[in-house]
Amino acid sequence: MLTKTINLRDLPDDLVRRAKACAALHGMTLRDFAIRAISKAIEEDIPAMPLGMVALSEPSTARKGSKK
Repeated sequence: MLTKTINLRDLPDDLVRRAKACAALHGMTLRDFAIRAISKAIEEDIPAMPLGMVALSEPSTARKGSKK
């Protein structure tokens, strides 16, 4: 399975603390907990959305620091 790295910034401290605690209570890493939570959210929400509401676009080609 191919993987991607994402960085989440400016998350509320309380949210991160609670996520870490919940992951630990279930014997999971924070990474595995996040994967499970994101997967569950997608399974619950996207099938109920009309197809036109799901944005399927090409990745942005803009580079950090590039001028517009």
